[in-house]
Formats: sequence, structure tokens, C-alpha cells
Amino acid sequence: MVRLEREGNSFVFITGKTQPVQDINILVNALSELRNVSPDASKIKEGLLYIDNSNESDIRNEIKNILKKALESKGTNV
Repeated sequence: MVRLEREGNSFVFITGKTQPVQDINILVNALSELRNVSPDASKIKEGLLYIDNSNESDIRNEIKNILKKALESKGTNV
């Protein structure tokens, strides 16, 4: 991945590995851990990082789409 960033009065190319796209499942897994008697702290931390690195409306839209798909698969319309 290469991107162009401004540094002062000039531009520089930044190269590096692309970061994997975060998936809402990270958040779902973190929330599921809360139900366990001894939750996995690393999964909960991953969930917190997911929230920190995501736009609130993106998370809301992802959850909304997942819930809609679940209802549609059960034959129920929203």
C-alpha cells in the first residue's frame, strides 16, 4: 500500500503493509466473552480497539444489517 501525505510544504509517499479490514465479528466475540465465567481479556481488548478505530455510524450500520439479515433468514420482515 502506498499513500501520499502532506509534510509541511511538501508531500511524501508512505509505504507499508495494509492493515486487515476489521470485521464486526471482533466486537461480537468480545461481547460474547462477557457471558463467560472467566472471560478472555485479549478478546475484550480487541473489541475495545475495534470500537476505538471505527466510526460510530459504521458500527451501527453493520449491526443493523446483521440483524436485518437474521430476521430475513427467519422469514420475518423489518
